[in-house]
Amino acid sequence: MKKLFALLILGCIVSCSQSPNQTAQLSSAFPLEHLDTNVHACDDFFQYTSGGWREANPIPETEVRWGEFNKLRETNKQRLKDLFNEVAAGAYSKGSDEQLIGDLVASGMDSVARNERGTSELTPFLVEVDGINSLEELFVLMAQNKFYGVSAPVNAYVRTDAKNSKAHALYVGQGGIGLPDREYYLRNDEESMGIQEAYRNHIATMAELTGISIDENAVYALEYALAESMKSRVEMRDAEKRYNPMTISEWQELCPSLPITQYMNELGLQDRGVINSAPEYFSRMESKEFSLETWKQYHKWHIIRGASGSLNDALEIASFEFYQKTLRGKPKMNPRWKRVQGSTGMLGQQVGHLYADRFFPKEHKEEVEQMVEDLREAFRGRIDQLTWMSNETKEKARIKLDAFTYKIGYPNKWEDVSDLEIDRESFFANMKNMSKYFTAKNLAKIDEPVDKSEWGMGAHIVNAYYNPLNNEVVFPAGILQPPFYNPKADAAINYGAIGGVIGHEFSHGFDDQGSKYGPDGNLENWWTAQDKARFDTLTKQLADQYSSYEVLPGVQVNGRLTLGENIADLGGLTLAYYAYKNWKGTKDVEPIDGFTDEQRVFLGWAQVWQSNGRDEYFKNQVTTDPHSPAQFRVSGTVSNMPEFRNAFGCEDGDNLKPLGEEITIW
Repeated sequence: MKKLFALLILGCIVSCSQSPNQTAQLSSAFPLEHLDTNVHACDDFFQYTSGGWREANPIPETEVRWGEFNKLRETNKQRLKDLFNEVAAGAYSKGSDEQLIGDLVASGMDSVARNERGTSELTPFLVEVDGINSLEELFVLMAQNKFYGVSAPVNAYVRTDAKNSKAHALYVGQGGIGLPDREYYLRNDEESMGIQEAYRNHIATMAELTGISIDENAVYALEYALAESMKSRVEMRDAEKRYNPMTISEWQELCPSLPITQYMNELGLQDRGVINSAPEYFSRMESKEFSLETWKQYHKWHIIRGASGSLNDALEIASFEFYQKTLRGKPKMNPRWKRVQGSTGMLGQQVGHLYADRFFPKEHKEEVEQMVEDLREAFRGRIDQLTWMSNETKEKARIKLDAFTYKIGYPNKWEDVSDLEIDRESFFANMKNMSKYFTAKNLAKIDEPVDKSEWGMGAHIVNAYYNPLNNEVVFPAGILQPPFYNPKADAAINYGAIGGVIGHEFSHGFDDQGSKYGPDGNLENWWTAQDKARFDTLTKQLADQYSSYEVLPGVQVNGRLTLGENIADLGGLTLAYYAYKNWKGTKDVEPIDGFTDEQRVFLGWAQVWQSNGRDEYFKNQVTTDPHSPAQFRVSGTVSNMPEFRNAFGCEDGDNLKPLGEEITIW
């Protein structure tokens, strides 16, 4: 789930027995009006469980998708709004989380000052490009502007070394396009060509609003060359093919015409080894030739694009019109407070600190830990029963499973950024200062040991993830609430929802890419050749299944792009079902609202995915998102589970695999 998902569980759910009377006192937790009883559960479980919900929950004008995820995020946004208003109105010591967030928000909300300045603060960055006299000088400037968040054809960052998880490595790769994905440039159907024309017009509009002249066709031609040279998202999923160690000299030899060495020298990263995630991209770019003037206009465009959300209303509105309305189908811009709230992403740890102190009880950590262990135990049982895997590989899988660690709620130690400069004067300057600060902080890690206590997202985020380099699952406080956990619901609903998402994250450690990492987080092969071949056969079948799904007429799911998430969904719900069965044991659990407890496990999973989406959203999703559309995360997942067929008494169904042909991976 982006690596999504999380949980919250109370002790009674996992340690207390239920009598029939206790069951009767529990909430339905799945409102019956959300059902579409004109559809049979065995035919289309997504429509059956969400048809009524979808009718009652139209998409707001400010959204491209609306579902239970969005509702939870909206709840958190409202909480943060009140919290931000409080710190923006107060006076706090310099460098404190409250001061940094309060001053950033105050500067962002000051529309009068922002509109009075207009684009004047951007002008020096654009004038600087005019003084460039060679491509070497321009790439030096690109390196300098990397610290200010300006994208370039060269990408460099520090992260954990995939083959030495105790050390950092310098990763480099492809980048520098303004459309969401290379496919937007390469498609030549009528709709795509219309988007390409709209993008060129958008470049011209933004340049005009900034008071400069840009040849939008020349800039687009350069970006097209970059896109044409790029590896696809499917290709970039391959962890082994992303790992290409080389020297900077060897990297430079791939594309002698681009001043890569000068770029890295300016970053202070000369004489370093790098791990190149896309050497093919640089080799292909060697055959592309563009004038210095085109390169300069390209860089000006990306300076403007990177600053469009931090200057005046005119630029912000123009950016919305293309990137949100045209590309994603969003009819209406969010209010300013939501846009400013979205700009606090670089202060995620600081925002999460304030959020967790206010909204996440400390005692929930222990309760969540127990649920994680329940899912781990269920996974052990699933490994034991696999018929396609040998005992030798099973033993290695158990070792990796036992080595899993987890983080729940919020960090044990909060990040200190008290030396960051933020004030109330200029939102633009604040955004640039933050970008410079955190970019420098990332690059400085190259000589530091890996701190495995670090979090990859703020505690307030409605999300969760699996980190293969730490072999860990992480569940921030922001998502530890309904619909993922409902204290008024029975265990079956909670196992289906929370258990499903915990199992999803566990399963990422054993999906087609996560399975390439060992128990210590290193990229290594722990499979026998025969077992790996069997695993690849099963995952190909799952990819083919999802590629057959049509989300809109003529718009297919990309089963190869979504393979990891589809494996995690199938594994996650399977683990949740068996974790519930382990919890239930010999307990006698009565139906609620006519649904057996086993049926309610599946209702709990489906409830998480109730949603509506705009056509433009789905078209963008299948191109850029490794997650399948919600309907297939429900119906596609249960179609492979005999447990679902048995729970609902299915004989046949339009979306069920034939009996005996279900794909079982974990």
